[in-house]
Amino acid sequence: MTAEGSAVRLWGAPTLERDEWTASVETDEPKVEERWLLTTGTFPTPEPMEWATTAHREHELLWSTTGNVTVEAAGHLWMVPPSLGIWLPAGTPHRVRASAGAVTYATFLSPELVAVDWAGVVGIPMIRLLRELLLHNQNEEMSTEARLRLQRVGVDLIRPVRTVSLDIPLPKTPELLTIAERIIADPADDRTTEEWARMIGLSGRTLMRWFQRDTGVSLTQWRILVRVRSALIDIAAGKPVVAVSRRLGYANPSTFIDLFRQVTGHTPAAYFRSVNGVAESGL
Repeated sequence: MTAEGSAVRLWGAPTLERDEWTASVETDEPKVEERWLLTTGTFPTPEPMEWATTAHREHELLWSTTGNVTVEAAGHLWMVPPSLGIWLPAGTPHRVRASAGAVTYATFLSPELVAVDWAGVVGIPMIRLLRELLLHNQNEEMSTEARLRLQRVGVDLIRPVRTVSLDIPLPKTPELLTIAERIIADPADDRTTEEWARMIGLSGRTLMRWFQRDTGVSLTQWRILVRVRSALIDIAAGKPVVAVSRRLGYANPSTFIDLFRQVTGHTPAAYFRSVNGVAESGL
């Protein structure tokens, strides 16, 4: 599994622009035996865990069934809720963090035997059939022919999410990055721009100007994006929209739903229907 990111994504759609990533990390030993298409490893984390930056010879599909998992790769920070996997092309440097109680899976796929029609790091809908096939392949005895048939079906089910990607640029200035990290850690923090500015010895006007320069959006817009991203993770885990909106500091759920629609183009329910619709269309 597992590099310093410059943006945050939740669901990622394929892009025409190639991600630039300059980190140099040597790939490790092969994980898929020569005749097979794929293999899956299981990584339970009773305590919080961070794996060192690494790269693999194989393509990697990272997914989880419980807990919070993040992947830093290709200049972005990706969140991995239970309904989403993250596809990492062979040789991509990446770092993975998992919360206490998370169960993370790493499915490695042979780049020589598994050809895909997309490039870069993308989100993969982890529909139930795909999860069950990958686990069945890992846990059950079967003939070579049966295993290869199973693996081919699994590969056919791996298709990128094609909904809008939630991409949150991180500031490059260290002082601003400190503020950004605190907001990401607690999206409901309601400190004003002036209060954040005093924390790093700036005026509110200077903070706003620097933040716009570094990220391309205002601090207010950026905080909304972070809250929507945090909400998507909670809703994907099954938490009610009303409870999620209150956790993020919105007394009126309709205010949160309006902001969610402004960011994603959908209400929360419609957004997840669009993801599930793409997933089921691959069956």
